[in-house]
Amino acid sequence: MAPRKENEVLQQEINISKGLTIVGTNQAPFEGQARLTGRAKFGEDIYFPDLLCGKILRSEYSHARIISLDVSKAEKVHGVRCIITHEDFPSPFLASDIADQTIIAKDRVLYYGQPVCVMAADTLEIAENALTEIRVQYEELPVVSSIDDALSAGSTQIHPEVPSAEKNTESKNICTRTRIQRGNPKAAFEEADYFLEESYETQRVHQSCIEPKACTASVSKDDKIVVWTSTQSPFIVRSALSKILSIPLSKIQVMSTSVGGGFGAKIFPEIEAFCVMLSKKSGRPVKIVLSREEEFVGGTPRAGVRFWIKSAVKQGKITAREGKAIVDTGAFGSEGAIYANMAALQMIGPYSIENVEIEAISVYTNKQPVGAYRAPGSMETAFAVESHTDSLARKGRMDPVEFRIRNLSQDGDRGPTGQILNGVGVKEALRKAADKINWRVWRTMHPNQEDTSQIRRGIGFACGLIPSVGVHASGAITRMNEDGEIILESGAQDIGTGALMGLKMIVAEELKVSCEEINLRNGDTDSVPYDGGAQGSRTTYGAGNAVLNAARDAKNQILEIASNALDAPKHSLFLDKGSVRSHNSSKVIKFSELAAIANSQFGGPIIGRGSFVKGFPEYDKTCVNGYVLCPSLHDPAYVAHAAEVEVNLETGSVRVVRYVAAHDVGRAINPAALEGQIYGGIVQGIGYALFEKMQYDESGLGTSLSFIDYKIPTLSDIPQIETIIVEGHYGGGPYGAKGVGEANIVPPAPAIANAIFDAIGTRIYRLPITFEDLRNRTRRTSY
Repeated sequence: MAPRKENEVLQQEINISKGLTIVGTNQAPFEGQARLTGRAKFGEDIYFPDLLCGKILRSEYSHARIISLDVSKAEKVHGVRCIITHEDFPSPFLASDIADQTIIAKDRVLYYGQPVCVMAADTLEIAENALTEIRVQYEELPVVSSIDDALSAGSTQIHPEVPSAEKNTESKNICTRTRIQRGNPKAAFEEADYFLEESYETQRVHQSCIEPKACTASVSKDDKIVVWTSTQSPFIVRSALSKILSIPLSKIQVMSTSVGGGFGAKIFPEIEAFCVMLSKKSGRPVKIVLSREEEFVGGTPRAGVRFWIKSAVKQGKITAREGKAIVDTGAFGSEGAIYANMAALQMIGPYSIENVEIEAISVYTNKQPVGAYRAPGSMETAFAVESHTDSLARKGRMDPVEFRIRNLSQDGDRGPTGQILNGVGVKEALRKAADKINWRVWRTMHPNQEDTSQIRRGIGFACGLIPSVGVHASGAITRMNEDGEIILESGAQDIGTGALMGLKMIVAEELKVSCEEINLRNGDTDSVPYDGGAQGSRTTYGAGNAVLNAARDAKNQILEIASNALDAPKHSLFLDKGSVRSHNSSKVIKFSELAAIANSQFGGPIIGRGSFVKGFPEYDKTCVNGYVLCPSLHDPAYVAHAAEVEVNLETGSVRVVRYVAAHDVGRAINPAALEGQIYGGIVQGIGYALFEKMQYDESGLGTSLSFIDYKIPTLSDIPQIETIIVEGHYGGGPYGAKGVGEANIVPPAPAIANAIFDAIGTRIYRLPITFEDLRNRTRRTSY
């Protein structure tokens, strides 16, 4: 069971939260008006009179040795101020778990679009023209273009300098391996009523942020570096720049601009180091804004993953699971390793399965490296797990909802690596989703298997989970100005989610003022406390806990000073509308008066400090080995989705006509922002299911270079979306909240695939679901 102390703290939080007046209400997003009116400054809006434009020369090959690089002609072009190559960087390696990734090519290029050199010029036009004057002589090398190539014993080793995950493996291109083993799967399979073995595959997809990456850097004469960048984590950018450039952190100031979407694509630096080095070399500020084509060829998309999964069922319960996931990590390994780690954990899904044997590996290919994209490793795995779960139910002639409810985890069950789970609301979420979409009525009224019409409808379900990451630290300061104004200082980022308003709501709740009375300052590494950034569903969970601690520290100081000023016991005082009042008398003191007393007579300035970081929950260390960045799950948020689709058998087209999403969030801090997150994840999930795919030719060259070639959902693709917020299964966030930013994207693809099966009896094993898959119904599944 969970440690008693942690449970007691959580229960205390729940008791405190019973009288909430601001948390749980709908609040407009922080920075919303600035974005609507055009006052918000994005990366491209930064301007200086002497600003130079940077441009990147990228590789035209997927794998080649650089024989020579001649920039002499380009340097002579009028208006070109400087050119940098790998020789300008003290350490071209990025700060990552696996020491294989360089920010710029050195002696080889490993993927199409890899930066080779970068220049700064007076105008973008001059820079683009001067790029054509650079001469690079390449010697082409064999290309590893697929998972099959990577696993081949005769494949060319992409990273001979990096040790393989397994010294005795036949393949030279295995990057990492993660294994989970619990119980006795072999015995469970022998005793099963039936078992099922299937294979699934997902594709690479791009984050497709509407705002491309943009950065400006300026290096002063005393070598102080200031960087303005569109980032999800200014502190991660600062740390990476310090490593790449061999410069102390104190010399680097990172200021985040407004972010036009991130989804994981803007966590780690790419162009920031180029801007800094160009500015240092030219003596002028330099800006780089990527074109849409550069976003596609130079970005870090979601990984494509291949799955094999086998499960045993006895008396309607899943008793054993074996599985394997193979992640195409591209040219570099760090993010692909995380995908594989998460896939290993998630191949059990939100189910209670005691006998497990899972292996997940990441393999190198000559494609652009993968990167974080909203629920990395979880979204892909859910397609395989939830499709397979549906298949298991159908084979056992069980209702897919009832089969899931029989097998879903509940409080006290074990997670994938043996941790004890608490706050599990997935069964409630699934029941509510099924009721909302009228599943009981549907299954008796729509015998699709015997339907002979060309237009069929079906309903599919999928569940999922995502952890609320706590291992990235957060700090916060809540202080009171001389006039009683409340200042909140946090390094947390808002990338369009509305998360910062949630932080303001927490302070407002604790200090009993309105959200409008909280002045939030963030986004400047020189001025605010450290924060791990907008990643891993952690802002409300991690930064929120730090803010809550800071607000309570400030509140305690306020009550201490008020007790002295009012000559009243501290326990008799309470905060109300910017004042401190007494339960025992009519005594009252305003925050402005309190601040004056604090600064001149008692206590000193009111400065509340808070921090938060949380190690991984206790787990069974004997059941997991290999690459394990994430061994267990912080307070998972659980979700259950239902999709209703219409399939045209003549054209092979699929239309999602209705969508229901039930989310176990612990406690909803700002329901309006939460619903916005759910809508966004579902829309991205629909694109993932039905049409998004990064395309490459046989030599590894990317061919999806614009939104003409790469389709994302538009208004006509979005169905009616109904949300259900499930509270009461509390997590360790503020007032029992869990992370909500990523769970929403996990179930859409399998829910849609399962709905298609319900409509036409065809099981989908590969994404995206194409017209050809549905028009050719020879793959109709028979259980």
